[in-house]
Amino acid sequence: MKEKVERLSKGVFEYERPDILLSEVEINITVETGKTYSGSFTIKNNKNTPMKGILYSSSELFRLEQNSFMDSENEIHYRFFGDHMNPLETVKGEICIVSDCGEILLPFIVNIEVPYLRSSIGKIKDLFNFANLAKSDTAEALKLFKSQEFKQILLYHDTKYLLLYQNIIKSRSGSQALEEFLIAIRKKLQINISVDKKVLAFDLDKESMMDKVTLIKDNWGYAEIRISTDVPFLIPEHKIIWSENFIGNSYPLEFVIDPAFMHSGNNYGKIFITTAHETIAIEVTCHCNKSGLPIHNSHKKSNRYRIKLTENYLDFRTNRLTIEEYVKEANVLLEQLLNQDSKNQHLYQLMQIHVLMVSGKDTKAEQLLKEFGEVFEKVKDTDVLLYCGYLYLLALLRKDETSIQDALQKIRGFYDDSNKDWKLFWFLLYTDKKYDTNKVIKLAEIKELYKNGCRSPILYFEAAYIFNEEPSLLHELQEFELQVLNWDIKNDFISEETAMQYTYLAGKRKYFSRSVHHSLSRLYNKYPNREILTAICSHLIKGHQRSSLYFRWYQDGVKEQLRITELYEYYMYSLTENADTVLPQQILLYFIYNSSLNDRKKSYLYAYIVKNKEKLPEIYRSYWKRIEQFVLKQLEAHSINGNFALLYEEFISQQGLTSETATQLPYVMFKQEIICHNLNMKGVCVVHKEMNEEVYTPIVDGTALIDIYTEDAEIFLIDQYENRFTATAEYTLNKLMQWEYYIETCYELGVDHPMILLNLSEKVQTYLKYDDRSIAIRKDILVIQGLNESYYNKINLDLIHYYYENFEGESLESYLSKINLHGLSKGDRDKVVEFFIIRDMYDKALEALTEFGFEGIAIKRLIKLCTNLLEHRNEEDPKNDFIVSLAYHIFRAGKYNEGILKYLVKHFFGTTGEMYELWQAAVGFEMETAELEDRLLVQMLFAESYITNSLGVFIRYYKRGTNHKLIKAFLSYNAYKYLVMDRIIQPELFHIMKRELVYEENEVCTLALLKKLSTEDSFEKDEIEFIDYQLDKLIRKGLILPFYKKFQSILPLPAGISDKIFVEYITNPIHKVTIHYRLEGKNSSDEFISEEMKDVYQGIHVKEFILFYNESIQYYITEEDETGQVSITESVNVKLDNSMKLEEDTRYNHLNFMLTALEVQDDKTLMESLDNYYKNHYILSKVFKLL
Repeated sequence: MKEKVERLSKGVFEYERPDILLSEVEINITVETGKTYSGSFTIKNNKNTPMKGILYSSSELFRLEQNSFMDSENEIHYRFFGDHMNPLETVKGEICIVSDCGEILLPFIVNIEVPYLRSSIGKIKDLFNFANLAKSDTAEALKLFKSQEFKQILLYHDTKYLLLYQNIIKSRSGSQALEEFLIAIRKKLQINISVDKKVLAFDLDKESMMDKVTLIKDNWGYAEIRISTDVPFLIPEHKIIWSENFIGNSYPLEFVIDPAFMHSGNNYGKIFITTAHETIAIEVTCHCNKSGLPIHNSHKKSNRYRIKLTENYLDFRTNRLTIEEYVKEANVLLEQLLNQDSKNQHLYQLMQIHVLMVSGKDTKAEQLLKEFGEVFEKVKDTDVLLYCGYLYLLALLRKDETSIQDALQKIRGFYDDSNKDWKLFWFLLYTDKKYDTNKVIKLAEIKELYKNGCRSPILYFEAAYIFNEEPSLLHELQEFELQVLNWDIKNDFISEETAMQYTYLAGKRKYFSRSVHHSLSRLYNKYPNREILTAICSHLIKGHQRSSLYFRWYQDGVKEQLRITELYEYYMYSLTENADTVLPQQILLYFIYNSSLNDRKKSYLYAYIVKNKEKLPEIYRSYWKRIEQFVLKQLEAHSINGNFALLYEEFISQQGLTSETATQLPYVMFKQEIICHNLNMKGVCVVHKEMNEEVYTPIVDGTALIDIYTEDAEIFLIDQYENRFTATAEYTLNKLMQWEYYIETCYELGVDHPMILLNLSEKVQTYLKYDDRSIAIRKDILVIQGLNESYYNKINLDLIHYYYENFEGESLESYLSKINLHGLSKGDRDKVVEFFIIRDMYDKALEALTEFGFEGIAIKRLIKLCTNLLEHRNEEDPKNDFIVSLAYHIFRAGKYNEGILKYLVKHFFGTTGEMYELWQAAVGFEMETAELEDRLLVQMLFAESYITNSLGVFIRYYKRGTNHKLIKAFLSYNAYKYLVMDRIIQPELFHIMKRELVYEENEVCTLALLKKLSTEDSFEKDEIEFIDYQLDKLIRKGLILPFYKKFQSILPLPAGISDKIFVEYITNPIHKVTIHYRLEGKNSSDEFISEEMKDVYQGIHVKEFILFYNESIQYYITEEDETGQVSITESVNVKLDNSMKLEEDTRYNHLNFMLTALEVQDDKTLMESLDNYYKNHYILSKVFKLL
């Protein structure tokens, strides 16, 4: 700016100022809430010449990254800060560009819109748009879902959804989190999986095979499906399937069936299809033929017939079938076997012979045996079993000692050589008489066979028969004995004496056996006596069996009043705690004096007594002291379940709520029992909107105890893979205590537990209470550790408003100092800043306004702040841009004081119009305005800005201004504009020009003043003297302008001026101006003469002509600009005729006078004029000599 002032003061002017060109007519942008927008625009001029300038923005939010420029093309970058703006707000303003090419305003309009996420389907402005994206492109939706911007843009206005998102996003699987979130906000339905088949059956041999089932989903979205089996021979193609693997809504799940992991016969297994919410089991049956031979139905039937034949035999031996029934069924089965199984024909024929013998048909049996005798003799080396069977039947038929011994010797030999086949041993049992006389040996050999792996029920029968006959042989219960007697009992073959011996031995066992328990249970059903019942209960107690499966035995034991240690305790442990359960009187009486139950069962017992106190008044009174002590102990331990809750409530109703009890109560009274039957869930997280941290509780046996102390607490179930579920989680929530009855009393007793305070605070907030108690609650809330910041600010704001309205300044300041402005809405934040100012907390107010701006703050508060800031500044302190902006904001509102105005006068820079308004206000306060006027005048000259009262500014500055160069520049600039551009100047300025010319020469002011005087009709003496003096100087200098001729009426002008006609053309000095003319008269020519016009002064081009009477000149002027473009700008015809003034005594006028006389044929006048002309010429040539 100073450079231009310097040039103007030296008389260096620009004829034509370039026009500013902006890339934007208006900046109209849309900015998302909370975002910063960056953009740019370009400044240049229409001449593409270098330009200089400065920039101002009218808004603190619209910030320019540079405040000056100095190039031919200038890119200006800006940023708009929408961090703390609200949607649908609009910010309007302008950028003022002050340059040496002029001053221009670039308006801007900023529309604050709801924030959005960018996606392939367009702007995502709400959760509905987001759900559409998730449906069309899950991968893109998931990327957005996991981004930081998701919650900032789509959830910032919804506390509930924000709380949901912040916790659901912690899932291990982002896709699962997205799925659960969409379901929770009701933008989609849960996916359910089904299968086309749930039962499969296969027949195969050694070769594996593949099959498939089809999975079907009923909805779009994400599902993680895990595939597993319970057997190794079922091998699924994949262990995990995702919903994206589905084609449409189905997926073919293939699996391999591998016989390498099977045994011959039927193999059973299951394929499990597991999602987070359900498990589908597909039952698979595989019949495997390990031999590799084809599997026929006849083979299956043969196996069934053989099994049935064995069962039929054992039923006969255990007296469940008569001999007739046995024979009849055996013959039928053997006939079927002969028809089905061709490989074992001879074996079945032997069996038929045995059946004939059993039925007493020895003759026919003997006949058949003889018929097959040769056959059986031939197979003795190849089929030992068949041959030994033949020998056994032959010995039975003959019954003589020789035959029996012969058969015994041979069978014994084969038995010893055949690894002791149990079937051969069975033949020996009925041929060797030692087994009849020595049961010990018989039993020992059967036991030996068992140890070697024999598990035949026929031998179980033989051993059981021995025990039944001689119970004294049963003296221990090892594996063999247990197996035999379990069979014995199962088949209802055991004798009562043996049963009692078994009971006796079972009662002595130290460890629990499930098979022993089942056997004892069967025995009790057959022989219901106290001994067996005692054994059962003792056996269960020794094994610590507390399951409800065994309750009936403890219950029977109590009814029978068995004297067994801990029987009553195990009765209680195994008892299912139903509401309709009735405890026996002996149980209630027993535990009056015995309290060895664990705490959980004690709570049930005591709760039962409390619930039935009307029916059991004596029992209730007997128990009360014990209950009272128990309650106090458990309350201190914070134990809780439904029974404890009932006891606590009973205790409080009886004893009242004391301070000691109230102190412990918050730890239990908000507990609720969550019951979840989904085995995939391992824990539960509870999140309260008031607190930062979540609370995790493991799920044990399908239940967990959680605290719920305010409304809208979020509950998340967590599965074994660390995924979280809320909307799709199935659970039941049971409230344990009616805390509403106690919470008020707890608080009155001085209990300040966070859960109580937060619960009470919720009511206070809901009903907008501001009594002393409500204020105390709010104060206590702020002391709680881990409060959510937004909740903390909400409570703090309530206290701030309360203390402000109740004029409690110190308390107000205390809570103001704790507030976090970032978590507040704009309205709340503005109010807090005003409170800062009211309470003279200027540092905090200044910090807040620096970050958030001062739009929206009451002007009277800003005046107070600004005044304080100025009072603590010294005159020599450097300019503070923030204070300047604040002060001008106040000034524009029209409410300011002298101090603010004074600071602006000293430091404010703005548009010419803004500074002029400021100057007017300062003048109104009669302030010293020289500094402001200096800046204003400099800017006006730099930008060549025009304001109506610029003279008023200048005159006030002129009276006491010390910058003479600026004064000269201002006068010169206005003089130039008047001289060259004919701009109107007020008369006062001409007076100042004339005054300044006394002290210093100024050519442009001189010319302007002369031009102004040339328009006057009368002159003062000093004006004539001024004109005469200045014209003489200028003419001597050769600076002749056409308007000089207007002074010839008051001053004699040189003939070189008065005798000539001047053509004046004003344009840009850098342009070439050419005049094309021709004279019209007696000696005229048709051709135009071209001659460049001389730039006499600052673009004033002048060409002079001498014309005589009746001569005329026709001319036109062309102008060539800097680009070489030529244009005709003026065409004129000038003629000298009798209208011209010829009074002046010059040779030029004498000649014209004579030509006039000649034309009118006035010879006398012509001759007189001619005579005078020669006399004058002679006198001038002879008398006057050149110096």
